[in-house]
Formats: sequence, C-alpha cells, structure tokens
Amino acid sequence: MKKFLFLFMAGTFLCGSAEAKHWCQCDECKPVAEYKMFQARSGGFVDADAKPMSIAEVMKLSDDAYVTMSGYITKRLSDDEYNFTDGNNNVTLEIKGKVWRGLTVTPKDKIIVVGEVDKDLTSFKIEVKSVSMANGVQAQ
Repeated sequence: MKKFLFLFMAGTFLCGSAEAKHWCQCDECKPVAEYKMFQARSGGFVDADAKPMSIAEVMKLSDDAYVTMSGYITKRLSDDEYNFTDGNNNVTLEIKGKVWRGLTVTPKDKIIVVGEVDKDLTSFKIEVKSVSMANGVQAQ
C-alpha cells in the first residue's frame, strides 16, 4: 500500500510540474507567450471603401450589418455599454473589455468604431469589434 501511495504521489507531482512548466516565465516559454500576444495584435484586412457612416444611416440598417462610425463616447451607461454621438444623433455601443486593448478614451477624443448592428424589438445598439483613435494618436 505504501508503494502504491508513493507512486501515485510521485506521478501526480511529475504531471503537475510538467503542466506548470508550460506557462512559466522561463526562457523556453517566453517566446511562445510573446508570439501568441503578437498574433493577437497582428492586423487584418481593412476595406478601403469602409467609410464612417452617420448614426442616422446606421439606424436604417438591418440586424447583424457591419458598420464603421466616427464620433465621441459621451458617457458610460453600464459595465460595457456607452453612449456614442456623431454630433447629431446618439446610439448605445456595447464594448467588451478585450476590445479596448489598452486604449483610454475621454469625451474629447474622436474615435472610430467598427461593429455589428444588434437590433431587436425593444433595443438598438452596436456591438463593437474594434475601437481606434480617429487621428491614429491617443490624446493625453
């Protein structure tokens, strides 16, 4: 019984340490983690014809339509919902935490959002897929 218990504990220890080594910060694992972070930040296709639309134009679109808009976030409505204006109209944006990618925005910062119309019987909002500064530089 003691041998079985010893072998069981040794096997658990070896398996557990092998799993932990994969995500440690050693020199072998760091390049893998950095490569995965680089892949997440790498670019993709940008449609040259994707010009920002006004909120009035966006409100006429059907559910699941992709849109690009430029304007300002005026206030936070909840954890991931914000009031957005293009100067004439307002719409609610749903922006999940991972979409921000470290970007900090104030009501004075003009931004460009790319997202998808989320329309149902009682609500209309834009589920944002990306946020960027309109001038490409973050204001201080």
